[in-house]
Amino acid sequence: MRFKLTSYLFFLTILLSAKSFAQYGAMPPFTVQIEAINGINIPGLHSFAFAQSGDKWLFVGGRTNGLHGVNSSDGFPPEFKNDAVIVVDTTTWTYYQADLNQLPKLIADPMRSSNMEYIQEGNYLYMMGGYGYDSTLSFFTTYPKLTAINVDNMINAVINSLPIASSVRQVIDTNLAVCGGELGKIGTTYYLMGGHKFGGRYTDPDIGLFTQKYSDKLKKFNLTDDGTTITLSGFTYQTDTNNFHRRDFNMGPIIQPNGAEGLEVFGGVFRKDTLAPFREPITIDAGGTSINFAYKQVMSQYTCAMIPVYDSATQTMYTTFLGGISLFDYNTTSHLVAKDTLIPFIKDVTTLTTHASGLVEETVLPTQLSGLLGSNAKFIPTQHVPSYANEVIKIRSMSNTKTLVGYLFGGIRAAQNNLGSSRSNDTIYRIYITPNNNVGIDEATNTIQNSILFPNPTVQNATLLFYLKNTATIKITLFDITGKEMMQIANEEMQKGNNQLTIQTSKLSPGIYICKIQNDTSERLLKLIVVN
Repeated sequence: MRFKLTSYLFFLTILLSAKSFAQYGAMPPFTVQIEAINGINIPGLHSFAFAQSGDKWLFVGGRTNGLHGVNSSDGFPPEFKNDAVIVVDTTTWTYYQADLNQLPKLIADPMRSSNMEYIQEGNYLYMMGGYGYDSTLSFFTTYPKLTAINVDNMINAVINSLPIASSVRQVIDTNLAVCGGELGKIGTTYYLMGGHKFGGRYTDPDIGLFTQKYSDKLKKFNLTDDGTTITLSGFTYQTDTNNFHRRDFNMGPIIQPNGAEGLEVFGGVFRKDTLAPFREPITIDAGGTSINFAYKQVMSQYTCAMIPVYDSATQTMYTTFLGGISLFDYNTTSHLVAKDTLIPFIKDVTTLTTHASGLVEETVLPTQLSGLLGSNAKFIPTQHVPSYANEVIKIRSMSNTKTLVGYLFGGIRAAQNNLGSSRSNDTIYRIYITPNNNVGIDEATNTIQNSILFPNPTVQNATLLFYLKNTATIKITLFDITGKEMMQIANEEMQKGNNQLTIQTSKLSPGIYICKIQNDTSERLLKLIVVN
């Protein structure tokens, strides 16, 4: 079992309050609400490429079934590839589609692939790589191609049943033969992270029907496009055969404490030493990359929908994950999370918080999805929400009212956490955020900030980390769950900045304890679980 932390009143109220859902830290300064849109008929789809123009959505590629099969007879069956360009009009919730078979196979096949890396730049959707069936060679492959789509022209053609060929251009570059990676942009530079090159029919276990080579690279390059000619240039490579050896991860935009844009990599599979996901986040910015080895992400390590939010007053970045596939699953009865090495589908909504000090907290929100979904889905932001250029939401520019910030579209819906049937999700959900009335004030005014205990659960010792906004006399006490004081850990003046202490737990009985950190004006309560 894993642990949860909370910063609410104390003891008996912990399990009754909304804060009792907190995993690793306090709730973010906003609530998330999810509302299904019923009575509409939109095809289910996952692992696609996406662009939008006004109130129109554009989808290319992906698959119409559920999770890929695990043997040679049902791994990525060609009949479930998305064979159409789909447009959704969000004002009426109607959809239109154009058959890709009107294009030559060499052009259409990459557009039918799944797990492409993609990005929208103005009126162009750029799609790279992707895994799919080459109908000319009768073979599954990862395509070394970039497809550029004129978004407005394509939407108009699909809605009005016009030819789509003039809206599509393609170029070949072997650097792009990647699927399951992620594509982002900082400034004028493009970043293609991770992924792998997969050829042949997917099987599990490997029975010699496929080849697979992980990228192990962060590829930086430039892309210029005058509307006719696409030029890729300036490729540089950063290789890390251990930490970049990942695919099917999340990579989202962030704002850093200095106000600069960046990208953050979360999760991914598989580690070289075990069939388990990565848990160490990677930060990418114009100056390079950094790996946070001090933090282990608990939830949602597989590709899923994400909501990025930044609080400029506290310089805090919040990334909220909507379900997906996870190494841990939250139990609504025990209010704890349990490790599941089968990496189950989950319905949990979680927020990973990165504070200005660099400390990271993770929180399970009281809101849950209506089913085991979110994996390979897309969070589509509304275009009226105040955001940075990289689509990170400006929480300080929002009103303190319930606000529609976007939609959850597509993905995989599973019937069971593990090894059950699944299908593509065809329900669209509205996503609302309501900022707290005192958004960010707690972090801005409290002396004690960014507290965390690890490992948790622990057998012998636990490390307590916290940040002090000012030098202060700090008292730290450990209680059992009934309120009985077990030990006083510290009562002394501590300096402004990061502080670290070791809590000796080897003589404590297995159970749940509360670590109370306090001074004259601030208080933090953390839950600590001791096991045999």
